[in-house]
Amino acid sequence: MIFDGILAWLSEIDGKLSVFVIPLNQPQTGLDWSTIVSGVVGGLATLIAAFCVFWLGNRNERKAREDEELKAAAANALSGYFKLAKWCNLIANINLHIDKSFQAAREHGLSSSEAFAVVGPSAGVFTEPRLLSASEFSFLLTKENFKIAEDVGLVEERAINLHHLFQKYSELHIELQMWLDAIPEFSRKLDGPIASDQIPNAYKDRFDYRAAQLNQILGGIIDTLEEDMAFSIKTTQKFILAAHERYKPHFPKLDFG
Repeated sequence: MIFDGILAWLSEIDGKLSVFVIPLNQPQTGLDWSTIVSGVVGGLATLIAAFCVFWLGNRNERKAREDEELKAAAANALSGYFKLAKWCNLIANINLHIDKSFQAAREHGLSSSEAFAVVGPSAGVFTEPRLLSASEFSFLLTKENFKIAEDVGLVEERAINLHHLFQKYSELHIELQMWLDAIPEFSRKLDGPIASDQIPNAYKDRFDYRAAQLNQILGGIIDTLEEDMAFSIKTTQKFILAAHERYKPHFPKLDFG
């Protein structure tokens, strides 16, 4: 039979041949690196974009905050300028009162050896402004501008000293007039802005003492008044320039004096 012959032949070669099994390549089922890399790159791009947005927003916020702080500091400096200008005006008002008194006497062709007879007490009240606070001139506390900060304090001190002296002068002047009016047989003749007083001899020494006291105070005021005026104006102008340089454009460049 044919099939029996084939089976016999196969049986003969079974012991002579070795059968090898060659494995076929199978598709890998591990990590897909292209997917991982693209995912990492995408994540980094998102992270960088988020960081840039945060950084820009934070920078803008910081810049806005710094600008607001600069404006607030400039406003403090401007407040300091207004106070300093008032101290200068206090000195100027005292100077104006004295100048007008002598001018009125000259216009009437009058003169007097007694200054107190020309310069009377103030008609109104000269008000002292508040002193500058530290925050209003703290920008001057640098190596370049520290001298200006010292001069600001001197302007205040000089103005206060002048004001107190003139207040005392006005008080004593009024007291003198009241004392004279209470003296029996006292008479007064007005010649323009100057009064010629007729003092009884019994009161002459007392009058001379009071007059000398007034002349001494007024002389002390007049001796420093011109210098104090110039110093206060110069210091205020320096204050303005330093503040403008520090806070421009939030602090205007002004001309004072």
